[in-house]
This record gives sequence, structure tokens and C-alpha cells, in this order.
Amino acid sequence: MSEIVYLNVQQSSAVSRPVVRIDDVAEVFCENKSVQKQIQKITITEFQSTKEFKQVFSTCLLIQMITAAVPNCQVESIGETDFIVYYKPPKKQTKWKDSLKGILVCLLAFFGAAFSIMTFNTDVTTAQLFDQLYELFTGREPQGAGVLQACYALGLFIGIILFFNHGGRYKLTNDPSPLQVQMRQYEQNVNQAFILDAERNQESKDVD
Repeated sequence: MSEIVYLNVQQSSAVSRPVVRIDDVAEVFCENKSVQKQIQKITITEFQSTKEFKQVFSTCLLIQMITAAVPNCQVESIGETDFIVYYKPPKKQTKWKDSLKGILVCLLAFFGAAFSIMTFNTDVTTAQLFDQLYELFTGREPQGAGVLQACYALGLFIGIILFFNHGGRYKLTNDPSPLQVQMRQYEQNVNQAFILDAERNQESKDVD
């Protein structure tokens, strides 16, 4: 009698060691606990990179590995058909770097909120707000564009590049940009609509 193995694969998993096993990416259940432990210890891959890395795998690959290791079993997949493994090697980071990052985030949040509140309460444009701040701190009326406008323009440019993760032909990281995510969601919605329309119009091909 064959053993029934239930495999619940998560859509994404993060690991900090290069050797990735099945129990790192999926939940395994089998009434035979020795078979369950054997399957959980099966190695899927071993990352050679020393930097952060991600790889997409198919659940069919896991089923193939399981049936090869335990021939007398029947695998029932109740999770994702494809999954992503994020490899993030452990990094040694000093406390002062963590503190510095926290301080920078607090400063950005404080000045960003202050800028938004001042613009809203005074009901003025950004240029007028810069003029008022310049006159408040220097006691003189501004003569054209100054440091505030230059810093604002530079910060806006850097913020757009960081947010969209894209500049020209180059990307800062391998992660998809927000625009790419929206395009993939749009593509999925179009595919689902096309399938539903075909089923309603009885135009889809199926078994007889």
C-alpha cells in the first residue's frame, strides 16, 4: 500500500543558509512519520552566491524529488504550483549602523510630516512655502531659487528613482518595480476575464 503525502507549498520563503530543504518551503504531512521526516530533509538546491538571491521553483520539481526518494508514495499537492525562495545570507551589522538608520528614518518622517502639515495649514504652494521658510530663518526676502528649492528637486529625483527602482536601462535591485507589479496584475486580470468569457460563451475546449 502506497503512502499518501500531503504537500502544502508556500508562495514564498526566506532562508538564511545556502542549503534549502523541503521543510524550508513547504509543510509536509504523512501518517508514516519516518517517511515524513525523510521527505522534509530532501535537499532542493544549494545556493553558491554570497549575496542576496532569489529563485523560482516549480512544485512539480518537489514531487519528482519526493517520488525519487520514496518510490512507494502518492503526493497530494494542496499549495502553490510555483514558489519563490529568497536567500538572504546572515550579515554582521554593528549597533551604531542600526541606530544611524533609525535616526535617519525618524528625521525623514519628521521633516516630511512637518512639510505636509505646513503646506496644508497655510494653504500655499510649495514655492510660497519655501519663500516663507527662507524669510523666517534669514529675515530677508528670497531672491530667486535657493538651497531649499535645489534640495527639494534633488530629493524628489532620488525618491522617484528609489521608489520605481529603475533609472534608464539600469535597476537598483532585481526586485520588480511597482509599475511591473501593476502590469502583471493587469495581465492576470485580462487572462481571467478572457477565460470567464470563453466559458460563458462555451468557446473553451474541454474533454468530451
